[in-house]
Amino acid sequence: MNRFQPVARELAATPGADSLCVMPAAPVSPFGEPADVDLSLFSLAGRTSVITGASRNIGAALAMGFAKAGSDLVLVARDEARLNDHAERVREASGRRVETVAADVTALDAAERIGEAVSRVGRLDILLNNAFTGGSTLGPITQSPDLVWDEVIGTNLLAPMRLCRAFAGELTASRGSIINVVSGSGLLPTPGMGAYGVSKAGLWMLTRYLAVELAPAVRVNALCPGITTPDGVADHPILEGLLPHVPLQRCAKPEELVGAAIYLASGAASYTTGELLIANGGRPW
Repeated sequence: MNRFQPVARELAATPGADSLCVMPAAPVSPFGEPADVDLSLFSLAGRTSVITGASRNIGAALAMGFAKAGSDLVLVARDEARLNDHAERVREASGRRVETVAADVTALDAAERIGEAVSRVGRLDILLNNAFTGGSTLGPITQSPDLVWDEVIGTNLLAPMRLCRAFAGELTASRGSIINVVSGSGLLPTPGMGAYGVSKAGLWMLTRYLAVELAPAVRVNALCPGITTPDGVADHPILEGLLPHVPLQRCAKPEELVGAAIYLASGAASYTTGELLIANGGRPW
């Protein structure tokens, strides 16, 4: 006898058994119907963003992208002529207000000068720490002099920390966002880039701490680009050596990082904090 036959006979004798063979209606989700997707959440209209290292490469692309997404800008870089030229291009392309601060982010008065420029535009909503240095010389950690360590740690870690500290109150008031640009060299050792990699690893941990300490008012995230050059061409032996590890088999162009940064800065990422967004062409880290 089939072991299911007794059960089948019992079901057949049950009043209303026919209804047991009808698939029940799909259960109603306890979470309700999904909300309509609102793509306007990606807009940065009505916000003011500070972007450091904004005169070239990734920083310049982010400045243009943020402005076209609706944000007014305070752009910071050391090269005053290059910075002003790019700021004018951004104004012409976007119609947004763009202030410039020609400054080294390691200067002790950098935060004050940036704050003065922000006050001319409005409140601060987004702080994007992009300025960096790889160091005046590259090499193994044990052969890197204190001068290189001071330069790299000062630019890549202490400067972002000081800006975050200086503007934490204002960003709390605006319920704003901080984005720190880190590097794969801070996740996986890259030959000759020890000091740089250590500084970027520190910046990633700074991001995680601030995400906890400034919550729930301020979201703090990190953007980790892959190999990025102005024209997407590997222009250094170190970069050429890394390309075989990139599944997309090429460098990124700066504009390919804009969408990721706008997401992190915008209301579309309202539940994203303490996270690392990697855009690296598939390189395993």
